[in-house]
Parts: sequence; C-alpha cells; structure tokens
Amino acid sequence: MAQQANIGELLSMLDSPVLSVRDDVTAVFKENLSSDRGPMLVNTLVDYYLETNSQPVLHILTTLQEPHDKHLLDKMNDCMGRAASRLPALSLLGHVIRLQPPWKHKLSQAPLLPSLLKCLKIISEILCNSKHHANWFLSLDFCLCQQG
Repeated sequence: MAQQANIGELLSMLDSPVLSVRDDVTAVFKENLSSDRGPMLVNTLVDYYLETNSQPVLHILTTLQEPHDKHLLDKMNDCMGRAASRLPALSLLGHVIRLQPPWKHKLSQAPLLPSLLKCLKIISEILCNSKHHANWFLSLDFCLCQQG
C-alpha cells in the first residue's frame, strides 16, 4: 500500500455493499497493518472514519494491536485539539473503550487523557454558563412580562 491513491481506492471499497469485497479489503488492511508498523495507515483510517463514519473502518480501528494502539491514541489526541473533529474523535474513543482492548491500561498514560479532561472541563463550563444565561434570560422575560 505504498501509493496514497491505492489506499483511497481500498477505503472506498470498504464500504461496498458486497460482503466478500468488504472482507477481502479488510484483510488487506489488516495484513498491511501487521507488516507496516508506522502511523501513516492508522492516521489515514482515522481521518476516513472521521469524515465518513464508516463502520468497516471503525471495526479495523477498534481491533488494532500494538504498536498501532499508540498511533491511534496519538491521532485521537491530535483530533481533540481541533473543534471540527473533537466530537467524532470522542465517539471513536467511546467505541474503543467499550471494546476493552488489551492495551486499555495505556489510556491512563496517553497524552489523550489530559486532552479529554480539558475537553470535558470546557463542556462543563459551557453548560454551566448556558444554564446561567438561560436563567438570566428567563428572569429578564419575567420582569418584562410583569411590567407589560
């Protein structure tokens, strides 16, 4: 899978309605993941999943083994830093965690954890501020109704 165009073609074939095609392409990806220990293929799969929500790609990503677990965690950490990809990355992380991979203990040591905690803190602050603003608007509306 040295050529990027070849990867793109295979990715589109992963979403084929023909089960045998999907199985064959999945096998090709898994074979390449076992022989190529670099992050490029994992990064490409994550990007494709974030764009398409492809279930076959999700299956490949949630069954990754070492050393690709680190590549996956690093890529999800990168995605957490971009607002546009934050929610899909959280969804992907949820899928990974639910499957309890053998490398789940690495999550606590990965740079992804502080990014996740920061994201949750921001969401919490937004929700608190939204509640405060909603209460303010409701009280303003009540005051205006009382005067009218």
